[in-house]
Amino acid sequence: MPSQPNWLDYNLFQQIYCLSMSANIVSGHEGSEETLQNVLQQSLNRVLPKLPGKWTISWGPKVFKEQNKDSPKGGPDNVWFAAADESKNVCVAIAGTAPHSWADMGQNLGVNKVVDFDAWVRQWSSDNIPKPQPCNPNENDGSTVAYCAKGTCIGAWNILHNPGTAALSNCSTDAAKVMRIDEYLSRLDASHTVVFTGHSLGGVLAPVVALGLRKANRINVHDVKVLASAGVSPGNDKLARDFAETFPSPQELVGTYKVYNTDYYNEFDIVPQAWSISPADDRNLYNILNRILQFSDKLKPWAELLSNIAMGLSRASRIRYVPLPGQGFTGQAPSGPIQSWDDLRRIVGEQHSLAYWNTIGITDFMRLFERTFCLLEGAEAE
Repeated sequence: MPSQPNWLDYNLFQQIYCLSMSANIVSGHEGSEETLQNVLQQSLNRVLPKLPGKWTISWGPKVFKEQNKDSPKGGPDNVWFAAADESKNVCVAIAGTAPHSWADMGQNLGVNKVVDFDAWVRQWSSDNIPKPQPCNPNENDGSTVAYCAKGTCIGAWNILHNPGTAALSNCSTDAAKVMRIDEYLSRLDASHTVVFTGHSLGGVLAPVVALGLRKANRINVHDVKVLASAGVSPGNDKLARDFAETFPSPQELVGTYKVYNTDYYNEFDIVPQAWSISPADDRNLYNILNRILQFSDKLKPWAELLSNIAMGLSRASRIRYVPLPGQGFTGQAPSGPIQSWDDLRRIVGEQHSLAYWNTIGITDFMRLFERTFCLLEGAEAE
């Protein structure tokens, strides 16, 4: 009997989703930048050989904490890395929300202020990517000006502004290998395919970073794609149209996770329902209470209050948030009504994470990565 391969028999889309979700694992842990970064790198080095593409880390990983970088308390604000396979696919994986990060809450909820996206991107250069500044949107120019949530732009700026270490053979010294992710990508020859991927917060940062770099002519020689999941709506209709025109989606693959340039979302996941307040959009905040979640009489007033706060943040922006092109799948419907906040956390966690692992078929890899990360984290602490 022939010996079985020691890798998981995953297709390319599954492999990229594994990279995306691996970045997310770090977000649930606390530690200093250096500690979390070391554990992530060791975990990736151990587990990536289980994927058939012969993936190796080519940039990073980078763990960024805005404050208390050396403290063992608090989680990362952003996590990202690049990995390359033997077929010259380079995947930039961006992590989702860290539950121990107030900065991530700001990136998620910072939708009441917006940035003129094109005006900001025009300032990008090989020398500098300036911090985004909010603007006062004109409600009459929504069809001609692309507006993006300030919180999302801050997250994208964190990804693009902070340098990491690139694995480039043409750099003579280690110091020369320290560069921003866009600098690393710009050094790749045109034969490489670049895929930006992320889930949750990463699911909105990945398309925004990709769109910005395309508009700024930082990665124009490459074939660039986006594989995002569970992302919120980043901005207005003009921004969504710009993304769709820059990264067209192959419509013949509708109904599967094997499709680039859309937001892949579970229809019972509340996260991608933000921030549209138009019932005409397939993802909008009204869906959360009208279609997805049922609350007990005791919790319903509180749920309605939280829903109204979310809609108020969206309205305060003075733009109409519109989802990026999306592709939904139907997970297992939550059993309701929800009786406690613990029930809500459990249901949201299942629908926002596990449902994706199971549907895409990467649960075995993710369980292995979780175990490896926790084992190495424990060894690092000793």
